[in-house]
Amino acid sequence: MVDLVKVRKKAKEKAEGKKQKTEVPPAEPAQDPLTREPVNPLTRIAQFLEHAGEKPKTRKLESTEPNKTQLELLTFIIANEQYAIDIEHVVEIITPRPITRVPNADSSIVGILSLRGAIVTLIDVRSRLRHRAGEPSGPDVRIIVAEHEGENVGFIVDRVLRVVKVDEDTVQTHPVVHTSEQDEAVRGVFRIGDALTILLDLEKVLGVVRNGTYV
Repeated sequence: MVDLVKVRKKAKEKAEGKKQKTEVPPAEPAQDPLTREPVNPLTRIAQFLEHAGEKPKTRKLESTEPNKTQLELLTFIIANEQYAIDIEHVVEIITPRPITRVPNADSSIVGILSLRGAIVTLIDVRSRLRHRAGEPSGPDVRIIVAEHEGENVGFIVDRVLRVVKVDEDTVQTHPVVHTSEQDEAVRGVFRIGDALTILLDLEKVLGVVRNGTYV
């Protein structure tokens, strides 16, 4: 004989057990991560809308390195040596053209030439740097024209390389170069890659030698 009372009791207990499993516990209110206090969702939305569209703030990094002074230099070749001068006073770089010799001129002056109606005095920089005398030839030969004491002065180089920028503190002010080049015309030396470049004092290079000194 089936006990209906027990069957109904077990069915009721089984149904109540399923109901408890399907019920979702109430969600805990959102909390502020710092204060652990409840946060109203409407407050969060209002805060978001207040800052919507603003660019994220970035922290500006302060440079710990001091500002370095850079030199802008024109590099060129004379007698297989690499030289450089400050480009500030360079007026133009031209191809070779006829030179007029000047009678009784200083030995440091090669001659003069005409550049668009203006007279350019050519200085013998090759001899001034104590290289073997001679006029270079070839497709790469150029004349660098610079302004010196209000006049256009030029000198012949075997080849113009390029303009470079170097930090002033990378130039060695007391260069270790050949003794023949240790004179007033040399400001220092620096390296470009593996090449050693001699930085010249343009004012001294273009000045006329009188009584053994540059003027």
